[in-house]
Amino acid sequence: MQNLTILENYLKEKNLYSEEILRKFGDYFLLLEDWNKKINLTAITSLEDVQIKHFIDSLLGNDLIQGSLSVCDIGCGAGFPSIPLAILNPNIEFTLVDSVNKKIEFIKEVKKELSLDNITTLHSRVEDFAKENFQKFDICVARAVAALPTLAEYTLPLVKVGGKLIAYKGINYKEELENSNKILCILNSKVQEIREYSLVGGDKRFIIIVEKDGDCPKKYPRGGNKPRISPILG
Repeated sequence: MQNLTILENYLKEKNLYSEEILRKFGDYFLLLEDWNKKINLTAITSLEDVQIKHFIDSLLGNDLIQGSLSVCDIGCGAGFPSIPLAILNPNIEFTLVDSVNKKIEFIKEVKKELSLDNITTLHSRVEDFAKENFQKFDICVARAVAALPTLAEYTLPLVKVGGKLIAYKGINYKEELENSNKILCILNSKVQEIREYSLVGGDKRFIIIVEKDGDCPKKYPRGGNKPRISPILG
């Protein structure tokens, strides 16, 4: 088994540790390492960096999803943050969506090898997925997907009234926030809280928690990739 001491110490500190959980993270790393030779999943490849910048970074939001029943991860890529969260929360249903089918095939393999029965995968553009799953989920999580104005338009139509978007961000989040006031207002949502975290080594991470107070207009998200190429700013 790989030397996952950094992750093990973090899990123990947070009272989340078990041998089975650590084993699953080890198996996840091996799959990530193997598949990354075939398709571009991540530029972060060393065992130490994966533990800190992928596994622990993903788990920063773990306490924020407690009490929810359904979590959606759009643009899930290699499965961050949702697979680490799913490993720790077998009673929460996670739906992982990506427009790149090879990445979804990787997630399917991870699901099979780690016996993650609480994961559902879907190959789809988020605009199409949102139309078919309007206001269905308790929470949407997203990490390294898009700037907040674009991300809000993609995700908040998926979230139930009273639900939340949990957006993982780096140190440049403030400009994104300033540009998000208009789209959040349109989507009847507001920033509830911003949490700051320090990773092992001192890197800063931030999670923006957006709460949805009312129904979204059903015309959102706009089609034709407009949320990304022509975001609603202001």
